[in-house]
Amino acid sequence: MKVFSSALLLLLVLFASTAPIDAAAPAVIPVWPHLQVAPALRAYKSEIYRGAGRIIVAPVRWPTLVEYPAPKNKANGCAMITCPGGAYGVECVHWDGTKDARWFNRIGVSVFVLQYRLPDPEGKLPPGGVPWPLQDVRRAVQILRANAKKWHINPHKIGVAGFSAGGSVASLAGVHWLPGNPNAADPLNRFSTRPDFLILGYPVISMMPSIAQIGTRNNLLGTHPPRDVAEYFSSELNVTPLTPPAFICYARDDKVVVHQNEIRFYKALLRNGVPAELRVYKRGGHGFSTGKRRGVDKWGPACEKWMRRMHFLPTK
Repeated sequence: MKVFSSALLLLLVLFASTAPIDAAAPAVIPVWPHLQVAPALRAYKSEIYRGAGRIIVAPVRWPTLVEYPAPKNKANGCAMITCPGGAYGVECVHWDGTKDARWFNRIGVSVFVLQYRLPDPEGKLPPGGVPWPLQDVRRAVQILRANAKKWHINPHKIGVAGFSAGGSVASLAGVHWLPGNPNAADPLNRFSTRPDFLILGYPVISMMPSIAQIGTRNNLLGTHPPRDVAEYFSSELNVTPLTPPAFICYARDDKVVVHQNEIRFYKALLRNGVPAELRVYKRGGHGFSTGKRRGVDKWGPACEKWMRRMHFLPTK
């Protein structure tokens, strides 16, 4: 059975009652076009997205990329895959996806919101041991690289952003990426799954019992995962010099995610010589997105400056 903390359930209820949905329906790109999923499940997922618009309710079994291209007069070739949060039990698609996409569009970044498959309700790993969210984000990076010319994307400026549990998805994409195989039968597998950069907002990073967000961990790995499994999916323990550079931010009054998640990941990046920036705000709580919540409303501009300094965006 899915497990949630009471604080996270409260946040999800609050998120579901916020801003209206954009009128224009964005393009929806299937991540695995040939995935065998009952049409009723696809219709249910679509209905939730178009109606409530904020949260995709489990079970998500047909993963998609929802495209928000940058305006032509601002597009600069940078692209980003965004992974919404929701404790691996639901997905806050509007709050951690659409809202951020529209903000990044304004600085010329094309955004693709990833509606990844949620884990097995009992925490069982699929054959091969790779959770569906990690499979889906890897494939999403390959899809963007394969279609870079078509979508006017620079294939060397493709990042992955993640918020809350989506930060777990994004960070795993950064530490457990796969190189492209030029001889692969599947054309997409000829492209690397490595993101060029990571943007992590109030992220869940660790699956180790001492600092994990327990509901999130239980939903991903089950209630009693073997230690080696928990370590593999704790991104702070798997950083290498080839992990992508990262911008990380959180608020000190976040009561949902233990701050050591962000701090240990940041320190691991620095130890490995990976460029990283950590922004800590006094107030903002959990799930502050790119809104005007007092205390954290400057994280977006700070992230933009970091992206320009790292040359993912043009320098002014």
